[in-house]
Amino acid sequence: MRYWVRHDQPALPGPICYGWLDVPLAVAPDITAQALRSVIPSALPVFSSPLQRCRLLAEHLQEQPTILDDLREVHFGDWEGELWDDIPRDLLDAWAQTPYEFQFPNGEAVPQFLARVGAVIDTLPEACIVVTHAGVIRAALHHRKGLALQEAFATPIPFGSYLKF
Repeated sequence: MRYWVRHDQPALPGPICYGWLDVPLAVAPDITAQALRSVIPSALPVFSSPLQRCRLLAEHLQEQPTILDDLREVHFGDWEGELWDDIPRDLLDAWAQTPYEFQFPNGEAVPQFLARVGAVIDTLPEACIVVTHAGVIRAALHHRKGLALQEAFATPIPFGSYLKF
């Protein structure tokens, strides 16, 4: 069984777009790690996105988690660090029209992201803890559980929570 853990709330300077942007956490990860240790088997190997919002939590679950670049969130390209209100409306509308085919300007195309995540998921052991991002967990729901993309990407995954599948 894999435990898919979403990082804690990041400290953001406002409503910004962040995927690969390495933003800090708003809270210390030790409290979330303690809560997770009470419900997740501690002997499992831990894998993490390299971004500090995941890595710091993973390091509280296991001293030396395995860091995998492909567990990063989707790369929003030119949108990284931009206020959502500053992103041109026509681009946001284009994303809304074709959410699962969209190419982020100078970033990843959604099919690229899904393929990247699917490939890394296939390398993970069946029993492990994966500390990552909501988009990656939703992609895993699609890849591992066969959920339709629309259903997978509508799944709420609160900060600091986990799913088991």
